[in-house]
Formats: sequence, C-alpha cells, structure tokens
Amino acid sequence: MTVIAEIVLRGVSREQYDAVRTECRWLEEPPDGGIAHLTWWDGEDCRNVDAWADEDAFTAFGEQRLGPAMARAGVDVQPEVTFHPAHEAYRVSAGVDGESAPERASDVDVLRRGYAAFAAGDVPAVLAMFDETLDWYTPDSVEFGGRFTGPQEVAGFFSRLPGHFTELSVAPDAFLDTGSGTVVVQGHLRGRTTAARPFDLPFLHVWTLRDGKATSFTETFDTAKMNDALAPAGAQQPQIPAQPGSPEQPARV
Repeated sequence: MTVIAEIVLRGVSREQYDAVRTECRWLEEPPDGGIAHLTWWDGEDCRNVDAWADEDAFTAFGEQRLGPAMARAGVDVQPEVTFHPAHEAYRVSAGVDGESAPERASDVDVLRRGYAAFAAGDVPAVLAMFDETLDWYTPDSVEFGGRFTGPQEVAGFFSRLPGHFTELSVAPDAFLDTGSGTVVVQGHLRGRTTAARPFDLPFLHVWTLRDGKATSFTETFDTAKMNDALAPAGAQQPQIPAQPGSPEQPARV
C-alpha cells in the first residue's frame, strides 16, 4: 500500500543533507519504490515528506542506501519516521526544483562522461546513462555485433569484447548536438585484436537521449577492415569470383 513518510533529522544542516544526498546518489539512481520527496528546514531541523510504494520499500532504502550514506557523510543522527496511509500520490512532474537543484547536464555532457567512463573501465557508470528501453545496434556483419536491448544486454555485449580485442580505445573527436535529442559523435576505434592485428578506424555514433538517459545508439565503421583485423592469423580470406572474360582474382591472405 502506498504510504506517506514524515522524516525529521534533528540538527542536520543543509550542507550535511547535501553531503548525504551526494553519497546516497538518489538523484542519479532513484530508489526502488520511491515516488516523491520534499525537503525544508524548520529552524535547525531538516524535515522531509516522502511518498513510497510501501513501508518495505522505504525500509530497504534506509538500510541499504540511506544509513550507509549518512555514515560515510559523518551524519550521526537517527531519523524520526512516521508513516501514514496515502489517499493518493499524484506525480505532477519529474526532476528537482529549489535552491539545491543541480543544473541539468546537456546531452553532450552526458555522453562525454560516458565515453570517459568507458575509457577508464568504469562499465557501471556507462550503463547508468542508459534508459531501460535502450536500443543498441553495432553492425551485425562483424562477429561481436548485433542488436541489444536495455543496459543488461549491453553489459553482456561489453563483457564479450575482451574475447576479440587485447586493446580497445573508443576515442570521440567531435560531438554534434542537433538540439532535438539526437547527438552525433565522430571519433576513432583504435587498438589490437586477439589476432595480434592493430587497427585504427573512424566511427560515427548516433545517439538519442531523453531526460538525460540514452534511448538508442547506432554505430558505423568500416566493417570489412574490422573483419580483416579480427581474422585469425594465417586465415585465408574468401576469394572473389572472377567475372567472365576477366583474369582470375588471387585470394587474399
């Protein structure tokens, strides 16, 4: 049953509250079962009113995220919580308003952070920028390519890349924001395959984003050259059939 939770944090300052919010990451990763959250100060006391799917959702959030975040932020205060059955919880809008509301990052900023996280090997941070409905497409004419839906399938895609590459750099060179939720990224794929062949290929990535989350991704690059780099050492490439009246074409090695 949906509940309203009144929470009082006695003597907690704005600076302490913001530190807990940063540690808890509830703006970046909204808690399961959380519906709404309001905060204000009554003298020195921080007061909050929340709407939750049920008491268990709030309790799990408190035990798994809020409590540890308060400890990391050095806030040693026991929250005073009172629950009320909700008559209704009406979602008017999403986002954060008020004096502490962070400035929303642009779509280009979101993607810049994503490419930087991938370069640093921080896959969870990359996956966090994806909407649950993400439609990801890498050309299926290469053996690691295909279409993947949602962060978990893309995580599987990422996990298979070390089976094809001993080195892989995805380096963006330019970002073009169309202003309509689509960003085009130009850059280079560089590295070395497990066949010990180096490669340096230009790429074009087309992203769509909504509310700071990526909803689709399509990439293009020279798949023929990539397949050449991926081919096992000593493998013989398919021979191109000779046209009538033309000389035989030698097989590529």
